[in-house]
Amino acid sequence: MRFRESIVMVVAWMCALFFALAAEAVPAHANVPALQVAALAPLKPAPSAEQVIHGGMDDRFKPSRTTHTPNAVETQRWYRLSIDRDWHETSSPVLNFTGATYIRITVYAPPDYRPHELWFAQTEEMARFSRHHLALELPHDLRAGQAIYVRIAADNFTRQIRADITDMATYQAQDLTHVRLTTLFSSVQFTMVLAALCLWLVLRDRVLLYFIGYTGCQLMNQLLTSGEMYELPGGALLVPLGTHAPWLFIALSAPLLLSFILEFCELREITPGPARVLGHMRWPYLVIATLLCFPFAERMHLLASAYNLWFIVTSLWALSAVILAASRHGRQARFFLVAWLPQVLLTLVRLSQILLALDLPRWLEYSLPFATAFCSVVVTIGLADISLRARRERDMAHHLADHDALTGLLNRGALVGRLHDAVAQARPQHQPLALIFLDMDHFKSVNDRFGHQSGDACLRAVADAIADELRPTDSLGRYGGEEFVALLPATAHEQAMAVGERIRRRIEAMQVHARGHTFQTTISMGVASLMGINDTADDLIARADAALYRAKTQGRNCVVAHTPLTAVAG
Repeated sequence: MRFRESIVMVVAWMCALFFALAAEAVPAHANVPALQVAALAPLKPAPSAEQVIHGGMDDRFKPSRTTHTPNAVETQRWYRLSIDRDWHETSSPVLNFTGATYIRITVYAPPDYRPHELWFAQTEEMARFSRHHLALELPHDLRAGQAIYVRIAADNFTRQIRADITDMATYQAQDLTHVRLTTLFSSVQFTMVLAALCLWLVLRDRVLLYFIGYTGCQLMNQLLTSGEMYELPGGALLVPLGTHAPWLFIALSAPLLLSFILEFCELREITPGPARVLGHMRWPYLVIATLLCFPFAERMHLLASAYNLWFIVTSLWALSAVILAASRHGRQARFFLVAWLPQVLLTLVRLSQILLALDLPRWLEYSLPFATAFCSVVVTIGLADISLRARRERDMAHHLADHDALTGLLNRGALVGRLHDAVAQARPQHQPLALIFLDMDHFKSVNDRFGHQSGDACLRAVADAIADELRPTDSLGRYGGEEFVALLPATAHEQAMAVGERIRRRIEAMQVHARGHTFQTTISMGVASLMGINDTADDLIARADAALYRAKTQGRNCVVAHTPLTAVAG
């Protein structure tokens, strides 16, 4: 695949993503009542749920100009939600919260105001909606101004949690779209991990382990971030880790990714200087991953910010090294650049959004997992390309080991090996087998008169002429110097003599053109056939060689047979 074609493919995929998201987007219902938010200032001691839901604290709630409901550090916060007019939609209202990952929210809704626990990592009961938002269905007869009390648990990071209300039909349509997209992206990554695992089982290549490691960690982080991991078997085991789980996987994926880049893009050979620096950049991630396992990590804003900033630095350095390797005609670097560039750019945008505490836009929410899945697909193609090239190099090495470099025919070792196999197969089945030993006449004079390059051209021309007269099932090899051997399975003695005579006449009539010279040559041949069941390959070669010697002594340019005493029945 050429580099320009790869760039076109990336653009096409990105455009397809944009149009897919535009087609799947479900607009919010225009007639849904607006949600009004009032906040209760943090109090010490914190009020009890009975005090709040029975209206004892209503006079202390202050209206908010936004639907964002920040949580509080070290203490819980209370909010009073209501709609500005009675609910008259066809389907029930759904209250949902965005950005409440790993923060417990308790909703006290009419008519009974019993507590409804909403939690991202909830596994106790069957979830009605996906974990894209924390959502609760409200009574269909919800009235304007009717209070809905919300308690947001304390968290070590101050977050902007957005509350929203919509009708059930619209929310379910949006939720279904979310599930389809996240399932698609996760399935693609999982499939690529399985494909790489299958390749590793065959090739045992270290670069495949790096790919499986970093892609698997990214997949786990994506499943934890979307909450889908808690729906899978064994997901409940990760619940006690809380926010440590996604942090740990994303911290481990970074050094594995850098190791993969070094190996896959061959940076140590193409760009040794930047590669050496990139190798050292892996170790701080292991320190961060270790620190994230301790309880105090949740309280350290600096640790999360340090990781994000270090990831930006290493990503930019790695991207520069890959671009440099691609400019130096690194084939794998070009593959990876096409695969990784969209992901790294979107990741930098995402980290900037987190550091600046901005809302996550919808296009970025789905573009980033898409880019990750796309990267996995293209890199897997690159890994397959490496495997294909390795196979071609192996096949080429086998070919060079078995074939003569000048004529392209089998060399002596490969030809003798085939002869032994053919004899072992023909004897128990009583099949005929013939061997023709060929030697060019006066070849030394060709080299002396016209030079060795002309002699090489003559050898190639004779080899091609002999091969043209043989069947696909026959084997032809260069035995040494100007000597050739043709192996003819399932060929009787008379048929082999006819083949030899046909070869002799063709070469006698052939003219060789080389380096401005035109000359002719002839060839002498000895033919031998397989005899009794005790006959060996060495015996067959010896008889054919003896017949060739007789052809030379009888004046050359002829075919002489070694007359068998007892021919094997055909």
